[in-house]
Amino acid sequence: MKRRDFLRGVTAATVPTLLGARAYAAGAGGDRHGDLLLRRLASDHLEVLFTPQRPRPLRVLQVADTHFHPGGETERTERTLRRLVESERPDLVVHSGDFVNNDSGEPVEWSGLDVMNGLGKPWTLCFGNHDYPVRNAEGSRSFEEIRLGMERGYQGHADLGDRRRYCYRYDLTNSEGGRPSACLFFFQVGYAEGDRRVSDDQLVWFVDQMSRDRERGVKAPITVFVHIPVREFNDLYQAGEAVGEHGEAVCYDSDTGETFRRLADTGRVSAVFCGHDHVNNFHGRWRGIELSYGRVSGWGAYGPADWRRGGRLITLDLASPRPETQHHEVFA
Repeated sequence: MKRRDFLRGVTAATVPTLLGARAYAAGAGGDRHGDLLLRRLASDHLEVLFTPQRPRPLRVLQVADTHFHPGGETERTERTLRRLVESERPDLVVHSGDFVNNDSGEPVEWSGLDVMNGLGKPWTLCFGNHDYPVRNAEGSRSFEEIRLGMERGYQGHADLGDRRRYCYRYDLTNSEGGRPSACLFFFQVGYAEGDRRVSDDQLVWFVDQMSRDRERGVKAPITVFVHIPVREFNDLYQAGEAVGEHGEAVCYDSDTGETFRRLADTGRVSAVFCGHDHVNNFHGRWRGIELSYGRVSGWGAYGPADWRRGGRLITLDLASPRPETQHHEVFA
């Protein structure tokens, strides 16, 4: 299957969605969601604190490639996502990109924001290559406008030179005033040929984050989310060390291997989760780092009719001295 063929023939219409009044910013004291407190420490840095301290693992639901567009697929995707949240009871929902077909020449609609905000869980979004408003179609939105529509969304950004990049981190903390027990890092990928990877300036930002962590004595393990797989996913599969299904070629696009090298050099990255390839769901350990595809979640996305849509549940036991990233596929 050629993944770039899936947008052909898709029809669209515009359904207006109001920008969220709360937008994305947490208040000075943070926002409480159940026994979690989310606080923004900087534009690219958020803290997730258990209050009160709880011994149970943090539950993160990864969803991927919804490709929201007009039609019955949106309602079907919404039912899938609601059932996943009801059955898995996540603390956070991470959408790993290709939220909509914002790069299409067809009109774009944004009911997907209502779907995600309506799940009743804090969530975030790693922008994928199809989320870029490159053709200025009717209804298309800039990244800033998308961010402002995330009423329950907690997305960050870093202004790097003259560019705004949506790279950011969550520090997961098990006690007030304590050092992070684990960290989540999020990166956007590019749109154009040759740019569909984590950009060089984002990698410089990441190295700077590691330097600051050393200064403050932070050594917590890191879980990374990015839309497009790094090329080491292909190395993992070719070496015969992958577990799961391989339904299409690994489309690491423009990745050169530099991203994985920078992640591995830290000695802290425990896992990398991606989306992008809808009919790959394999995972495995490569040079000490777990590499895993998220399960495609959207019914408007390409893939065989019998390919089950779902998500991936990731758990982190913050009570552990060094929380291990556990994960498995989940279905509605």
